[in-house]
Amino acid sequence: MLIQKINLVCIFVILFGSLNLCLYSQKINPFERPGSRQKKPAPIIRAAPPPPAPKSINPNIELRGIFKFRDEWHFSLFDRARNQGAWLKMGESFDDGKVEIEGFNPETEELKLKGGLSLTLKNASKSVLPVPSGQPVKKPSQSPKVATPNRASNFPGNRPRAITIPPRVNLPKRK
Repeated sequence: MLIQKINLVCIFVILFGSLNLCLYSQKINPFERPGSRQKKPAPIIRAAPPPPAPKSINPNIELRGIFKFRDEWHFSLFDRARNQGAWLKMGESFDDGKVEIEGFNPETEELKLKGGLSLTLKNASKSVLPVPSGQPVKKPSQSPKVATPNRASNFPGNRPRAITIPPRVNLPKRK
């Protein structure tokens, strides 16, 4: 009986060894999921998303004035399209946050704005503006002025202008 058990164990060992050798030669792991050893498809590489569109910078902005007060520079920016201007310091914005001051070079008097725009001080043009009609404007002739007496003082009840402000009355708050 013992010999039969030993023979049976030997048969199982040989059978298990041959099965293991067979599986090892195919590199199959009995504990893996089916299909896990198949070649995986190449990964899909997507292109990087396009960069955000740059903020449009208003080309109608001019630098019209600069001054330094208590070691802080102040700049006058003017928008010709909206006919609006403002005095700003470093880091402040203009035109609803679209234009922001980034830096200033005092040697060249060049103002750097975010977005790459740089401004220099606007020089005054020393030219004569043309008259819209195209014809010269005639100055009115000056006629001699006749002195007239001050008639306002002749009226009765005429008092000098003065404003009197009545005292303030504190009223109880309404509920």
